[in-house]
Amino acid sequence: MPDIEMIKKDRSAQGSVSSERLPIVDISPYLDPTSTEEARKVASQTLDKACREFGFFYVTGHGLAPEYMKDLLKLGHKFFEQPQEKKDSIHIFKSMDRVRGYQKIGENVTYAKRDQQEALDIYPEPANPSTAQLEGSQLWPSDDDLPEFKDTLLDYTEKMKKIGHAFMRAMCDALGHKEMFDQLQDDNYWVLRVIGYPPLPEEYDLDKGISCGAHTDYGCLTFLLADDTPGALQVESKDGSWIPADPIPGAYVVNIGDIIDTLTGHQYKSTYHRVIHRGSNYRVSMPFFFEPKRDQVIQTLPGMAAAGEKAVEPFTYFDHLKRMIYNHFVSNDEALPEKPNANALTQRG
Repeated sequence: MPDIEMIKKDRSAQGSVSSERLPIVDISPYLDPTSTEEARKVASQTLDKACREFGFFYVTGHGLAPEYMKDLLKLGHKFFEQPQEKKDSIHIFKSMDRVRGYQKIGENVTYAKRDQQEALDIYPEPANPSTAQLEGSQLWPSDDDLPEFKDTLLDYTEKMKKIGHAFMRAMCDALGHKEMFDQLQDDNYWVLRVIGYPPLPEEYDLDKGISCGAHTDYGCLTFLLADDTPGALQVESKDGSWIPADPIPGAYVVNIGDIIDTLTGHQYKSTYHRVIHRGSNYRVSMPFFFEPKRDQVIQTLPGMAAAGEKAVEPFTYFDHLKRMIYNHFVSNDEALPEKPNANALTQRG
């Protein structure tokens, strides 16, 4: 478990830049049905080392063409280039469950501070939408404004689930526990965000909130597709410094979420990361969150908890997601919470 005093601090605007670099994992042997056992072994061992030492890594061999990835990012830019009233028409607080759709700059809150980003949040749509938490219908830009936007992004989620399945097979080969990793390929939930980051002015006070405050992710794996903006995404190193995670053309930045961290008894690490965008351009990223099925029961796998560590009480993934996600949206007209939005699962603030 992380040091309690360390996790109480706000990491958002402190720390030096690290000279470390994130490792690269080639996942292609797990997507190629003709690959050899030896090739899969090399891939799973490389992944295992990256998960243990960093919790963050670049991924190649995923099978998506670089031009396809660029076209997705162009769609993201087009969404944010719309007039403000178009974006506001699908605001999250107009959605049935008050969590899907667009949020303005400052309405995503991390560590009781307003993130300097705007975003579109997309979740799977239930068969019978309601006003219950995470049970509403999805808000989308109109086809007149952004033709094929919805269909393109939904098709993308299906492609990304297949890549997520490949990682579950690789983790199973590295760790065992086939039954659990088989379940993590069954009826997967997912979340897709399209995030826009205006550059922070030079005179901006980082203590008021940065582009995205330091946090860990809630689920299994995060696959980050981002434009070629350098110097924005940073990953916390073991010594508390920050590793630049600048884009590599054609590669994803992938990180472990709290679900995998919990399953593995913190052997695979959900690592703090943040965004401080000081560049001159408007940055767009599209994180895809690969998740368990909604009612998946999560608990530390047998034999993986550290000696003497208290076991995590079993919980369902969807209950965990609802507890966390609804702490993060605060209208710009409302007061910020007095206390940071804490992660009850890993106690990592």
